[in-house]
Amino acid sequence: MSEKKIELSIDSNIMEVISNYPRAAEIFAKNGLPCVGCVATRFESISDIVGEFGIDGETLIKEIKDSESKK
Repeated sequence: MSEKKIELSIDSNIMEVISNYPRAAEIFAKNGLPCVGCVATRFESISDIVGEFGIDGETLIKEIKDSESKK
């Protein structure tokens, strides 16, 4: 029985992404995003955080999806 994953998009909540895509935390860190351990992860979306740090959100999402497909 596999765990149901959220639909990953630019509007996805960061905490939900980290919970549903285990490699996302590592990818956020690799891209200089201090998401893990930040209280804002509970209410910010990917679009919020990439805007703050000047990162392309669609590229970040693709990287997360690609990492999950390599399991």
